Amino acid sequence: MATEKEIELAIKYFKENISVGELIAVRELMAEGVKEPEKVIEALLQMGIIERGEGCFNLVRDSKRNKQSEKP
Repeated sequence: MATEKEIELAIKYFKENISVGELIAVRELMAEGVKEPEKVIEALLQMGIIERGEGCFNLVRDSKRNKQSEKP
């Protein structure tokens, strides 16, 4: 399970790297000290903080995330 500290590290990482390749993200998050980056990335995907593109992860803009939360 991803720790709160690892999630915070990953959020900071994706704010600095708005769009990044999947393999690079995993490798760089490990270098930042995230033990299981795949699980942390999955948590961020479920939280709606990032989205999966074609071979990459993208930071979701706040306005887009807010529009999704307003849907019934």
